[in-house]
Amino acid sequence: MNTGDSDFRPSTRFGTITGRRVLGGFVLFFAIVFGVNGLMVYRALSTFDGVEVEGAYQKGRAYNHVIERMEAQKELGWSAGIETRVLPGPETGKGHSTVLSVTFADSEGRPVEGLSVRGTFWRPVVSGEDSRSMLRETAPGTYEGLFSLAGTGNWQVRIAATGPRGETYVDEKRVVTHAWGNT
Repeated sequence: MNTGDSDFRPSTRFGTITGRRVLGGFVLFFAIVFGVNGLMVYRALSTFDGVEVEGAYQKGRAYNHVIERMEAQKELGWSAGIETRVLPGPETGKGHSTVLSVTFADSEGRPVEGLSVRGTFWRPVVSGEDSRSMLRETAPGTYEGLFSLAGTGNWQVRIAATGPRGETYVDEKRVVTHAWGNT
């Protein structure tokens, strides 16, 4: 069968298809693609300098020390249970007190006493609402502190403990605080 015997007729709505029109279509298509890519590269490079933390180079060079501290913490065999409790307040969601309770145990499950423990609440997406406080030992291996938080919601809790012989323990947990409840 050849095209002369069929009833197929190419569309002539935009004129007849010639080599020049195909070439023009390809050139126009790729000009648009390269133009949009160029615009996105320009916007990406002009709005972000690539540094997310101050002193990133120095922190990267000191990373072996971080690994050594993590291995030393693992060798201690300590574990920490982090719990929070929101105290009743006058307004839901606005400025409330939260109790941070951390329970430390050694590798055999015995409470770890005599630590100096610092707690920090910080928001992953909002700066300036951090709250720090020293925790005091309220029972063997249990340390508590009262924090005044800017509101309920998603928080990161970071604890840093130092033992009487210089041992260090650091842990972090994401908590969601609700008005007048436990998390």
